[in-house]
Amino acid sequence: MKKLSLLLAACLIIMTITGIQSCKTTAKTSASKMFKFNLEEGKGYDYEMIFDIDTKAGGQNISMTIAGLYSMNVTATEGNVKSVTTAYKSLRMNMKMMGMEIDIDSDKPVQDNGDGDVTKNPIGMMNKVIGGIVGKKFIIKVDEEGKVLEVTGFDKIFTDMVDSMGVDEDVKKQVTASMKEQFNDQSIKDQFAQVFTIFPNKEIKVGDSWEKSYATGGKMAAKFTTTYNVKDIEGDHVTLTTNTKISSNDGGGGISGTQTGNMLVDSKTGLMINATYDQQLEVKAEGQTVEVTGKGKIKGKAN
Repeated sequence: MKKLSLLLAACLIIMTITGIQSCKTTAKTSASKMFKFNLEEGKGYDYEMIFDIDTKAGGQNISMTIAGLYSMNVTATEGNVKSVTTAYKSLRMNMKMMGMEIDIDSDKPVQDNGDGDVTKNPIGMMNKVIGGIVGKKFIIKVDEEGKVLEVTGFDKIFTDMVDSMGVDEDVKKQVTASMKEQFNDQSIKDQFAQVFTIFPNKEIKVGDSWEKSYATGGKMAAKFTTTYNVKDIEGDHVTLTTNTKISSNDGGGGISGTQTGNMLVDSKTGLMINATYDQQLEVKAEGQTVEVTGKGKIKGKAN
């Protein structure tokens, strides 16, 4: 159980660090566009995220694919702040390490060992954990610059997930102790900051650039500083190139890396239609160096 919890926790930490930060016309334009987070109230949006991550540590290679689909509905607007009701629709993790392959998929039913005790089946247990997250709603409050001001409701999702696992109190305590740091409102706030913190909240035109930064917390606290450049504007669609510097949030040298990417964003709503990135990251901890190479893509659409 302890090994299971540590493995899942490691996966979630990597997810946090490696995350990335609409009518179309065919005519290109040199005119400026207002560029801000402006998803429409009463409308629904889906985002699909796929990350391929290769990790080298202690002579071991770990390959991981993380694929998630989540829905967002803007349920309220107060001033320049939007309340977005969000839920994961599916989540899948595939890991290859030490000659083993582990596949965790929220769309697959949990398999037990035949006597109903899912704790004796690590894969079944991890599926149970992931399945407990999918479909549960939480609220994200975002301002016009894409700054995630608050996340509420995910702490309760974690508690309900543990309570629904059908395990004894000792196992619940182990799960809570090892995973609470990854499953809470603050950690989710950190994850979504990487998707939304891109807007200058002003008029932009081809050739413009601006810088945005944010910091994540937890054991692997990091600071992300990104320069955005407007490469093209076609109708309502804005194409950006991005260059990101990743460093330790505490000023130390434990985390360092870079990330480059391209984004296509709907200027009317701020919907990220398509984004791709490449990342190189080095993490030093407890005398070891972990090298991470990542590729990711995000696709968004209005329902």
